[in-house]
Amino acid sequence: MSVEVAIVGAAGRMGRELCRAALETEGIVLTGGVVGPGAPEAGRDLGELCGWGRAGVAASEEPPEGAEVLVEFTSPEATVGHLRYGKPHVIGTTGLSEEQLARVEEAAKSVPVVIAPNMSVGVNLLREVVRELAAKLAGYDVEIVEAHHRGKKDAPSGTALLLARAAAEGRGRELEELAVYGREGVAPRSEGEIGVHAVRGGSVVGEHRLTFYGLGEEVELVHRALSRRTFADGALRAALFVAGAEPGLYSMRDVLESGASG
Repeated sequence: MSVEVAIVGAAGRMGRELCRAALETEGIVLTGGVVGPGAPEAGRDLGELCGWGRAGVAASEEPPEGAEVLVEFTSPEATVGHLRYGKPHVIGTTGLSEEQLARVEEAAKSVPVVIAPNMSVGVNLLREVVRELAAKLAGYDVEIVEAHHRGKKDAPSGTALLLARAAAEGRGRELEELAVYGREGVAPRSEGEIGVHAVRGGSVVGEHRLTFYGLGEEVELVHRALSRRTFADGALRAALFVAGAEPGLYSMRDVLESGASG
């Protein structure tokens, strides 16, 4: 069976990557692409927009009625607005406030929603490794450094927070108790704190480096995204999952455990 998917924010960098991936993924049918009101891309063929070739599906300001799942990596404000469509939803948008997340949770009472700060399969498996290592390397200091392209707006990244939260969970603590975001001045390290640092520049797709510092050794975990396609593939995997799920709020962990794949 195929799942009919509409890409919201189809004209953006990630939106175009999602369109191309949807056109190339077995089990996914690209049925529409949503662009902003008055956007010059409205009416353009989605295949041509993403460099794939003519697909026979045009960008529009509203998702088609036949779309079974919406997939988007947009802005927090736009994402919350798109909840009004009442369709199963895959959300890769980062930087949502507590109030905005509460609105997503409310929408998930009626339709299934997958939300994750990083749709990469590798990152979501890494999260489990971080949780286990944090528990077993209890006396080690934890530092996270993430780097992204110059255009990324939120800092630290949602992925850095995902990994930091996993480290805190491994130690039976809340991240809010332990997190230190950057350092300056006279700021000696406190016992148990988790340092999180953000770098922005150039065209870096995404790099996350997590290090456990012991007195006699260091354990380092690194994830580098070499292409946005890795996020697109994960998001479409989530679309296959959410198309058949019951109403509720899901994570990529749920998707991976279900075995859903393109």
